[in-house]
Amino acid sequence: MSDNRTVKKEERSSRIKKSVVLSGLVGTGGLFVAKLLGLVYSIPLSSILASDAYMGYYGNAYRIYNYILNICTAGFPLAVATVVARYQVKGDYKSLLAIRKLALMILSALGLVGMAFLMILAGPIARVMLQSAGGSSESTVIMTNLLRLIALSVFLVPMLSGFRGFYQGLKEMEQYAFSQVFEQFFRVGFMLSVSWMLVYMFHMERKWALYAAVVSTAVAAAAGILQYYFFDRKRVKTIDEAAAAQEGEAQATNVLLKEFLALAVPYLISSIVGYGDDIFNTMLLPVGLARHGYDEAARNIVLSAVNYVGSKINAIPMILAPGFTAAVIPHISAALAKKNYRMVERNIRDCLNIILYIAMPICFCIAVYAPGIYHVLYYTEDLATSSGILAWNAVEGFLSTLIPVVSTIMMTVGFRKTLLIRLSIGAVAKALLIVPMVSWLGYPGAVLCSLICNGYAGLFNLIEIHRKMNVSFRDNIRIGLKLLLGLAVIFVINRLLNLAGLDAGAGPRLICLFKLAANGLCALIGYGLFTWWLRIPQKVFHLKRRKKS
Repeated sequence: MSDNRTVKKEERSSRIKKSVVLSGLVGTGGLFVAKLLGLVYSIPLSSILASDAYMGYYGNAYRIYNYILNICTAGFPLAVATVVARYQVKGDYKSLLAIRKLALMILSALGLVGMAFLMILAGPIARVMLQSAGGSSESTVIMTNLLRLIALSVFLVPMLSGFRGFYQGLKEMEQYAFSQVFEQFFRVGFMLSVSWMLVYMFHMERKWALYAAVVSTAVAAAAGILQYYFFDRKRVKTIDEAAAAQEGEAQATNVLLKEFLALAVPYLISSIVGYGDDIFNTMLLPVGLARHGYDEAARNIVLSAVNYVGSKINAIPMILAPGFTAAVIPHISAALAKKNYRMVERNIRDCLNIILYIAMPICFCIAVYAPGIYHVLYYTEDLATSSGILAWNAVEGFLSTLIPVVSTIMMTVGFRKTLLIRLSIGAVAKALLIVPMVSWLGYPGAVLCSLICNGYAGLFNLIEIHRKMNVSFRDNIRIGLKLLLGLAVIFVINRLLNLAGLDAGAGPRLICLFKLAANGLCALIGYGLFTWWLRIPQKVFHLKRRKKS
């Protein structure tokens, strides 16, 4: 019985490794559970904090953390996955072991540098973020403490990313997914239990719950490293045995390092300019809001909606980006190593189709159901303003889902220079435009700015992939246009059910929760049935009809 289970497990793992669709869905599945836990914990945490200001501080701190972390991790883990995929195709297991050791050393060093950077600059960053927009000195002290506490995570998470990048390159997407879920479970458990005890058992100020919430990231990262350590001890034995039987020596360390740098440096630069929204939304957005006429209380409401609630809700569609990025790199890298350009084209189209099919309805639902989502799940002092901000922020969520995948494809197929130029142009343009556009239009100006600047980079990158890789996007365009009809179905169902009494924007929260769930479920079922009738999911997920015997 155990032998049959082992065979079935190996067969399933083999199918996943061979398919970019299955690999992406497995990776995304793990991230979805992790992000769902993140969405769930944010609900009780917002009640424990009970402050738009504290929620905004938490969101701002994580924006800065994410930006520095992306710089420290976006380059090397993806480079590790790419190089590992290449050498696995070659059957060079000795080089795989050398890559593993080199990757962990480099990422540990990067994490140490990132931690020191954030520790030293926490005070100046906090002052720029808050005092430039008229914030109080007390809020600056709290933000400084948050940034210094979260700096420990900047050291630990890159180490965890080193393990993930190595096994991502080996297409071990099941472990990749499990690691994401394990880490988040640990984080949520620590965060909520400790925050609750500090406020309700020890009757401490709520800012201490805020500090505990930030520390939870480092605790979870340490637990994730420990879990990977035990997995690595078992899995690396297979590679050791293959390396022992291999003739010839591993590639020289300097050769491997050059390969890393050739891939990682462009990824690093693209992270600095490509993830600029985290900096813009924490440092420039408050300035634009102040110039538009928002007072400090109103700015806290907007920033809480953008940087705390918006980031949590938008994380639902955005899990597709890291999930399919993790899958597409080893698959495209392996296909390029074999010079199988037809498979490269198919992988690119499959990735984009799945992102469109899943992300479009989710982002549209966030916008349509924003009042109900906010009323049921989150604390706010101004529901109308907060839900309006969340609806606009859903557009940012779609861009943040699609654009990183397109950028990763550009990197993987070798168009690094033009990608970096376009990302740099878009980032500079947004840095120049966001304050005047927000000053003129309020928060919608920030979204329109993103549409212009990020949309420019994404569109021209797709055009270049089409021209130089001979990848046709006609199929993606046709599916995208049909999906717009599916969004219309969601809108009509939502409005009809609202008229029938299933509007979740006001009333007792528990009742509104059931209304929101029923309304949203009916709308998504309608979307699914309509698109099934148009045969879109069959095409996107390669679902074949079973032949009648």
